[in-house]
Amino acid sequence: MKAMVLGVGAIGSVTAQVLAGSDEFDKVILGARNPEKGKRLEKKLSSDKVTTKRVDASDVNAMVKAFKGLDIVLNLAIPRFNFNIMEACEKAKVNYADTAWDIAIDKTPPGGICKKGPPSFLYLKKDKAWKKMGLTGMLGIGCDPGLSNIFARMASDRMDKVDRILIRDGDNGYVEGYDFAPLWSPETLIEEVLMPATYYADGHYRKYGSFENKEIFDFPDGVGKIPIYNVAHEESETLATYIGDVLGKGCNYQDFKIALGDEYVDAIKMIGKLGLDNPNKINVKGTMVAPRDVVNAALPDPSQLGHLSKGQCAIGALVEGEKNGRKAREFIWTSLDHQKCWKSWKNSATAWSVGVPIGIAAILFAQGKIPDKGVYPPEMLPAEPIVKMLPKYGMNCKEKKL
Repeated sequence: MKAMVLGVGAIGSVTAQVLAGSDEFDKVILGARNPEKGKRLEKKLSSDKVTTKRVDASDVNAMVKAFKGLDIVLNLAIPRFNFNIMEACEKAKVNYADTAWDIAIDKTPPGGICKKGPPSFLYLKKDKAWKKMGLTGMLGIGCDPGLSNIFARMASDRMDKVDRILIRDGDNGYVEGYDFAPLWSPETLIEEVLMPATYYADGHYRKYGSFENKEIFDFPDGVGKIPIYNVAHEESETLATYIGDVLGKGCNYQDFKIALGDEYVDAIKMIGKLGLDNPNKINVKGTMVAPRDVVNAALPDPSQLGHLSKGQCAIGALVEGEKNGRKAREFIWTSLDHQKCWKSWKNSATAWSVGVPIGIAAILFAQGKIPDKGVYPPEMLPAEPIVKMLPKYGMNCKEKKL
C-alpha cells in the first residue's frame, strides 16, 4: 500500500518511522509544507520506500493531485486544516486518519451548553457519505485521544451500565535546560488549555472555564501524585455519545483532565493575558504576523527535544459503573519513560505515544483488520488487535480494578 504522512513534526516523524519499518507499506510519502524538513526526516529514516513531497494543507486542489494513487493519508498537521484535508481525500477517493480535530471552532462560553453539539459532530456528519464512497475515516487515533478512548471502551464493555468516564493524562516530565518547552505542538497546547473545557453531564455537552477543577491525582508507574485540570480535549466530544448512546451503556458524566505544573499554568496564563494566543494576523511595524505564530517560533522545536526529556507519563481511562448489580470501577492505562523511549526509539515519550497508535491503525487497515467504512471516533475501532501490537513498539496496556 501507499501512504502519505502529512506533517513531519515530532509526531509525524514517529508515524513515518512506524510505516517505513512495516511490511504493509511499500511507499511512504512525507507531505511537508517545508520540503527541507521533510528531506531531513527522509535522510534520518534512510529507507528507499520513503520520499518527500511539498504539500500545502491550505490548498485543497493541490492536495487532491498529491493524494491521487494513495491508499491512505495520515494527517499529523495542525487540526485547523482537517476539513481541507478530508475534502481533498473525498475528491481523490483516499482513506484518512488523524490524531486530533479542531475543537477550537466551538465558541460556547464557560457555563454554557453546546446547543449544536461539539465540533466532533461536524466531522462525524460525514459518516454516511464516506460509507457510500467506500472510504474509511478514523478520527483521533493517537494516544489521547485514541488509546484513551479505546481503554474507555474496553472497561465499558465489561460493565452492564456506565456512570462516569474520566480520562486522565499525567506526566511529570521536563526538558533539561528549558523552563518552558512543550513536547508537542506549542500552538495546540496553548489553544487547548486556554479555551473553555468540554465535559458531558445531565444529557448535554457543557463547558467549564480554563484551569478549573484542580485536583491531585495519583498516577501509576512512577508518575505519582500531581495536579490536574479540566482542559478542552477530543475525548469529551464523543465518548458519552458513542459509549452511552450508540453502544447503549449509558453515561451520566464524562470529562478530561491533564497534568499541568505550576510553571506551565503561569506561563500559559500570561500568554493569554498578553493576547499572544491570538491566531489572527496583526500589523507589527508594517508586517502582518499572528501572535501565536511568534510564540510558536520562539519556542524550541518539540521534535528536537527527545534527548533532553526526563520523567514518566501515564494516560488512561477511569470508568465507573455497574456489573451484576454491584458497583464497578476500573482504570486502564498506558505508560512510558521519556529517557527509555529516547534510548530505544530516539523520540520523546510524548511524541512516540501519539505517533505509534495511528501507525498501528494504518498497518491494521492495510491488513484488512479495520474493514469498517465511514467516519468514526477511536472507541469504535477494534481494540484487541491495536492493544496486541503496542508491545512491538515499546508501549503497553495495563489494567486495574479499583
